[in-house]
Amino acid sequence: MDIWPYICALYIEEPFRGHALGARLLDHARTEAARLGFNAAYLCTDHIGYYEKYGFEYIGQGFHPWGESSRLYRTPCPTA
Repeated sequence: MDIWPYICALYIEEPFRGHALGARLLDHARTEAARLGFNAAYLCTDHIGYYEKYGFEYIGQGFHPWGESSRLYRTPCPTA
């Protein structure tokens, strides 16, 4: 929990998939993080291949306070 801002709980209901809504939400999150002065955003996931398509880089294994672990990703935020 020492990394932030942290993108959490991105989920698109099945009937709405295939319309780039996930990409739009990720772009919005990065833009808002940049507006608040951050140069990167992070997320943890067990999915491999999805977030890489949107500019996220795997940086290692992340460990949750409840004892589980998942893949940790970083993405740059846009600059003005």
